[in-house]
Amino acid sequence: MSHGYLFPSQSSLMLQYVGKTLEEISPIPAAVLDRAIVKKNCDAMLGACKELGMGFRAHVKSHKTLELAKLQVGEDGPANFIVSTILEAEQLAPYLRECQAKGRECSILYGVPVPPSAAPRLMKLDSLLKPYSINVLVDHIDNFKPFWAEAQKWYGEETPKVGVFIKIDTGYGRAGIKSTSSKFDELVRHVAEHAETGFKGFYSHLGNSYAGSNQHDAMTGLLKEFRGLGSAAASVHETLKRKLILTVGATPTATVAQNMVLAKEALDVPDIRKLRSMYDFELHAGVYPLLDLQQVATNARPANLTPSKGSQPLSLSNIGLKILVEVTSVYDDREKPEALISAGSLALGREPCKSYPGWGIVSNELANREGDAYDDRGNKRGWIVGRVSQEHGVLSWEGPREDMKHLKVGDKLLIWPNHACIAGSGFGCYLVVDSDLDEKSQKVVDVWVRWRGW
Repeated sequence: MSHGYLFPSQSSLMLQYVGKTLEEISPIPAAVLDRAIVKKNCDAMLGACKELGMGFRAHVKSHKTLELAKLQVGEDGPANFIVSTILEAEQLAPYLRECQAKGRECSILYGVPVPPSAAPRLMKLDSLLKPYSINVLVDHIDNFKPFWAEAQKWYGEETPKVGVFIKIDTGYGRAGIKSTSSKFDELVRHVAEHAETGFKGFYSHLGNSYAGSNQHDAMTGLLKEFRGLGSAAASVHETLKRKLILTVGATPTATVAQNMVLAKEALDVPDIRKLRSMYDFELHAGVYPLLDLQQVATNARPANLTPSKGSQPLSLSNIGLKILVEVTSVYDDREKPEALISAGSLALGREPCKSYPGWGIVSNELANREGDAYDDRGNKRGWIVGRVSQEHGVLSWEGPREDMKHLKVGDKLLIWPNHACIAGSGFGCYLVVDSDLDEKSQKVVDVWVRWRGW
């Protein structure tokens, strides 16, 4: 039981789904994940970080599964994670114990400014793992004090072996303290004095990088974050300076590192080169294994990039999550042809995407959908989710009526969602296909249970 949610049995789900084609799946809607695509996306991120000599911290909030978390960190090397809920940390803890038993570097960062109520559960996890495996974020002295007081109860006379990062606002404005704040110096002194060697460094999440429209925007955001954290670290008193960590990222800014030549040139400018000699650089990101239409719209990487272990294109074909829906009615006689589907905002989300006027795009993978799907950078012709209510959506045809790909009641369709994190949250599991085993990706080969709750 997980704070009100009962996890489904993976073994029973596998008996129900494995071996079936997507055309045979019921009930619908369902979340479909292509294991081959997400593995390639994970390998590319790890390869890019290795090439650039940076650390990587994998966020699990987008998918909330153990199987994908393992793909994010690979089979060797560090296994460092970020979580948005304590439940995610609790689900990861047994895997971290396995990794630590094998000698792998492992840690979990609770990725929101730590609330007082989180302390008991985090400290219980801390007791199960090696020192400094649990890390927290603070952006105000009143975050730090109550948490540290609770941690001290567990450790008694000892200094708690918990890592602390200070969250810096580098322009997003959601959480974090600006290094120019009148409260910044006091916070740094207090953390450094009490956490001692547990003071790990500075953290930034540039969530507004989703608004970028090209590779230059993404790279500018990445460098802005490093410079912002560099300014914060520069204010730390010399006696406190160690090899602090500057950890930055959101998927657009983190994955721009896959533009290998550009990234190397950008990271070799004098001020960034100096920062790299003084601090450890770390990237963090979460939705990059799945991707979605919002990410594709950032154009943070080329759509026609030649795939390799250190890079993958940013295109519709690299979106690893799709929502399986069924056509329940058709309205070809309307002014703009439309069709009703069995999925609404609870299955697809309600977040818009700047590149087109809809809530999802119908891919060309099922129901004899040969031909191009709607592409805002190309044909702008195809079926999109034009409207959503709670449990139903309305597809609308974009483009000349004479080009319309006809739908019929009962057709099964796969839809690329605007925001994978939100779309996935409506489901208790992913039905896993694998385009490396089956080019058309239409047979279920595994089922991954999602963690639900807080």
